[in-house]
Amino acid sequence: MEIGIIGGGAVGLLFAAYLSAAHDVTVYTRTESQAEILEKQGLDLYRDGEVIKMTLKAKAIIDGLDEQDLFIIAVKQYHLIEVVPMIAELKIPLIFLQNGYSHVPIMTKMASPTVYAGVVEHGALRRGMSAVEHTGIGLTKFAAVKGSGLLLKEDSSFFPYTEETDYQEMLTKKLAVNAVINPLTAILKVVNGKLIDVQYYHEVFTAYLEEVAGILDLDRASLEEHITQVCQNTYKNRSSMLKDIEKGQGTEIDSITGYLLSVAKEKDKEHLMSSMIYSMVKGMESQGG
Repeated sequence: MEIGIIGGGAVGLLFAAYLSAAHDVTVYTRTESQAEILEKQGLDLYRDGEVIKMTLKAKAIIDGLDEQDLFIIAVKQYHLIEVVPMIAELKIPLIFLQNGYSHVPIMTKMASPTVYAGVVEHGALRRGMSAVEHTGIGLTKFAAVKGSGLLLKEDSSFFPYTEETDYQEMLTKKLAVNAVINPLTAILKVVNGKLIDVQYYHEVFTAYLEEVAGILDLDRASLEEHITQVCQNTYKNRSSMLKDIEKGQGTEIDSITGYLLSVAKEKDKEHLMSSMIYSMVKGMESQGG
């Protein structure tokens, strides 16, 4: 199968590394320089002390999209505005891998009859333009927004997939994970695992998790168990929001915590911690990290 992966960040490169073993993969990057490096050097996958060289194709997204059997959209929420005009009328299957919930209206408006949402619970770290480290083995979950039939059949102990029946429930749970882990790690400037390892950080973690569970009407105990497991599986991972803050660039706070706040206000739910966390991250953004 010919698969196009839009986005050359950690998640996009992680998918490219594993899928290129069985498929003809093209990575569409935001810059010409990254595309040139991937074309010439290939992609290095770092895992368990090994380096695995993968061969694939790459081109800058500004040069247009080639014909593919499937597109995986792995850019962040705030870059979707640049990508949507290029994929809106495509009739081939699409998979969206964004955090948050704000991209749901976008997915439902695609012309494609087969649109899937995906959530990625792996730890991934981009090491330069042509290398990615698999820092924690988790699970990728897919759920149909339109159409049916899981698009990626291959499975492995390193990169397993599963299909969920309800994309809204799946994305809501993922929203809760991102809402707790991403802003807290960005504010505290720690890897994911420190949220459960350091006593004082864990106290903040559990208090905020309770508020998030209340806003989203999720069972607190099962949510804590799930997010704790994610933190353990991705212990060394630096969240995307932390990396954005460290780079002095914009974050996905509006599509994650901002969306959470809109739900809280609509339901008249307690959201004091969410408001403070949102303001702190926005303040860090305004100061360039």
